[in-house]
Amino acid sequence: MEQLLEFITDNWMLVLAFMLILGYWIGAEIYHFSSGVKTVTPEVATQLYNRENALFVDIRNNAEYRKSHLPGAFNMPSTEVEQLLDKLRRNHQDQPLIVYDATGLQANKTARRLAKAGIQTVYQLKTGLSGWEGAGYPMERGKTKKAKG
Repeated sequence: MEQLLEFITDNWMLVLAFMLILGYWIGAEIYHFSSGVKTVTPEVATQLYNRENALFVDIRNNAEYRKSHLPGAFNMPSTEVEQLLDKLRRNHQDQPLIVYDATGLQANKTARRLAKAGIQTVYQLKTGLSGWEGAGYPMERGKTKKAKG
């Protein structure tokens, strides 16, 4: 115990940095867990797409979507969520939605908005489009596909 105290006093900046990082990590995990949105890997997303007819929701802008997107995804830029919410409720209420962006950093916010709006099952794609593409899964290119309405 004495050695631990000596280490802490000799390396207080290192210990402080560790405690801050640990606190941030724990806080982020609690926040993510309480959001009601599950994060799925590309492998699990593929299973949801194939077995449960999950719908991919691309929240990137139209130009990025046209360059490449996940199979069957429709483009719903995060700035247009409110306008498309009624269409999602009407046509995809019971269908699992997998929300993704370029890297997986922004999708959780939109996924939480959809869950709060009453969409039954909402997932976030971990690592986003870059993780999907990096795992070697198929991509589509072309025009924008909007939600049915």
